Amino acid sequence: MTDDLAAVIGQIRGAQRITAICHESPDGDTLGAALAVALVAERLGKQAEVVAGDPIPHFLEFLPRVDRVRTQPQLEPDVAVIVDAGDLARTGSVARDHADWLARATLVNIDHHVSNPRFGAANLVDPSAAATCEIVALMLPELGITLDTELATCLAAGLVQDTHTFAHPNATPRTLRVAADLVAAGAPLSAINRAIYADKPFATLELWGRMLAGIQDSAGGRIIHASMTLAMLAETGNDASASEGFVDLMGLTRGADVILLFKEAEPNKIRVSVRTSDRADAVAITSQFGGGGHARAAGCTIEAGLDEARTQLLAVCERELAQGDAGGH
Repeated sequence: MTDDLAAVIGQIRGAQRITAICHESPDGDTLGAALAVALVAERLGKQAEVVAGDPIPHFLEFLPRVDRVRTQPQLEPDVAVIVDAGDLARTGSVARDHADWLARATLVNIDHHVSNPRFGAANLVDPSAAATCEIVALMLPELGITLDTELATCLAAGLVQDTHTFAHPNATPRTLRVAADLVAAGAPLSAINRAIYADKPFATLELWGRMLAGIQDSAGGRIIHASMTLAMLAETGNDASASEGFVDLMGLTRGADVILLFKEAEPNKIRVSVRTSDRADAVAITSQFGGGGHARAAGCTIEAGLDEARTQLLAVCERELAQGDAGGH
């Protein structure tokens, strides 16, 4: 057992109350990992809760125990396990509104983002993992926990979403071995894939049609970008989670090295999802705006209007491509 793993295991075993905390705009990896941590804690005889500051996307409502997720911590502080958050601020309203609570808790940081600064009292950060759920799954034997259908379903959701059902290059042989164990324990892989990627309401497809109609390219087709505005969401009756999966659709573009999806969270607050080929580093791009993630997939938030955010980010992307062409990567 590595020192980092031993430190995390020790904190979980020594806790009486465990709060598992998701990042803002929760996806399958953060939510699946948090639910799994809470299930493990309960099986170890501890009090547990799951906290997500933002609403749960409809496509993840199939997850076991998801109806118990809280918007703010209610247990007295003991150990807070932050899952899949590149930094503490990524927990959104939890970090902003409950700073005193977090200051009294012992922070355990479990993540797979290369940009993670190891902000916890105990940190298990493995950028080689395709998903945080992969890390949590590998922890279970050290905690003496046997996989069952509930745990396997939660953990498989994170693997499916963060690998695009094992289509992305981050899916390693270890990832596939973990996935095989989850399926053997009862995770319904096909149903999870359909819930996350295929079962879209008509309103979502209407939104995607508007986003696709506005798709643009630059740098000779090497940069592909599209936008989702608040007006589009209002006109189609969607919330922001409806954009999930659209960036992967954009990634089908032949010859594209950088894929950008600009999402208007507020009139002067733009969230950006970035995907890249091996000719560009997504973290190098997003770190210019305080973001982070992985070399091939990252994100950031730009405090500016949509047009200005697009101008700023495109300039950074073009410099990154030029650096890569010159042998900078």
